[in-house]
Formats: sequence, C-alpha cells, structure tokens
Amino acid sequence: MVHAQQTDFPKLTGPYLGQKPPGITPELFAAGIVSTDADEYAFEISSSGNEILFSRNGTLILITRNKDGAWNQPEVAPFSGQYIDGESCFSPDGNKIYFCSRRPVPDGNSIRNVWISEKSNGIWGKPYHLNNLIYSKSIHAPTVAANGNIYDDGIVRFRYVDGEYLPAEKIPNLQGGFPFVSPDESYLIFAKRNPGTHNSDLYISYHQSDGTWTESVSLGGTINTPALEGNSFVTADGKYLFFSRKFDIYWVNAEIIEELKPEDLK
Repeated sequence: MVHAQQTDFPKLTGPYLGQKPPGITPELFAAGIVSTDADEYAFEISSSGNEILFSRNGTLILITRNKDGAWNQPEVAPFSGQYIDGESCFSPDGNKIYFCSRRPVPDGNSIRNVWISEKSNGIWGKPYHLNNLIYSKSIHAPTVAANGNIYDDGIVRFRYVDGEYLPAEKIPNLQGGFPFVSPDESYLIFAKRNPGTHNSDLYISYHQSDGTWTESVSLGGTINTPALEGNSFVTADGKYLFFSRKFDIYWVNAEIIEELKPEDLK
C-alpha cells in the first residue's frame, strides 16, 4: 500500500515498494520513483526482498531499503557517485553487490572492471577490485550464480573453482548481452539485437543435464516490442520478471519461464 506522508516522498510499505503486482502483461514499475524521466536499467531486488538496486543515466547506482516497514527514497549507493558506475547485481545470498565501474584499478590495465561491496552489520562496505577475472575484454554487465560463477556479455562464463575464477569461456550457441542467470544456473535470460536495428529483445536458454544450453527462444510478443528491451532480473521466489524497456523498468508475471521450458527439462 502507498500512504501519504508529510514529505514529498510517499510512505511506501509492503513488498516491491508497495506496488500492485502485475499479471501476464508487463507494467511500468514504480512510476516517478524508480521509472522516471531519466534512464533507468539494471534493476535488482535482494533475496530478502528488502533492498533494491538500479542504475540511472549510465553513471550512478541507486539503492532503496525497506527499513522499519517502509521504503526510503532511492539514493546514490554508498559506493557510487564519484566515478562512472554501470550495471550492478546482488549475489544470490544478498550479501555482496557486484558492479562495473570506471574507477581507477590497482594495475591500471582496464577502464572498466568488476568491483564488489560486501555487507557487514547491515552496511555496504568499501568496494574492492575483483582482479582475477582472466578475459581480453572489459566486463560490462555481470550476473552471478549461487556457486559464484559469473556470466557477462558475450555470452561468457567465469567458473568459480576452489576459490579462483577460471578464464572466460564462451557459451558456444549463445550470443547477446546483459545476461541474467538464475541462482541455480537452470536458465539464462539475455538481450539479443534484432537484425538491421539498434534495438534488442529478450531471449531465454535453459541449462541441460549434459552441461550444454538449449538454443535461445524469444520471450514473446507480450514482453518483446519494437522498442529496446534489455537488462532482466527474476525475483528470488521466481514470481516476477523485471526488465528495462526504453530505459524504464517494467515487471510481469514470470510464468513465461516455465512455459517456454522444453518438456524434457520440466
């Protein structure tokens, strides 16, 4: 529910900033609060449901928290605001935030790298540089599975084995950007550019028992439009799919994920 308050920012209570959940048709999320006249994308909710991250205008990472039953007005994350920061994501347990940034790195070898802020006693700490990702390109839009594996534009994967990341490996039959991997790595959602345009649609691929991934399929005409669809995210309970459309945030019931799954994987 949304209640009036003495300040300009309304009192927002309940899950998802108190917004009414959508059905099978995507709806704009939190108009004027998250989705504004600025450019918003890379929206994520922590596994607890009490923190929300998103990017604005290609430079800032914003965060809002549900504390004492009400959400605060979105504000610049404590680790953002000084440098150009890009896409961010929560770790599946909600205790880390991975994000891209153009802040100076210790070795000075790249202008865009992955940084991590960890939560301690409810406070997001000073970020540190994730310096052991072996890749010839800059990381652009990381997404992290529960086992620590990182996926990025490409679509590439960095396996996390015995506390170290293996070199980037290309997923052979997939191509696109801005991926989201489910915590259990059972599926990947990513944006793929339409031939002859600068716009992209959302596609999904499922992880098979032999370790390969299915050919990607479109999320369909209800979600994909002639406009630009990009960064996606599925809530920890699997109920809702969030994504960017023309640099606003939309959400929709996530039942399409199960509907598109091949029968032999159900």
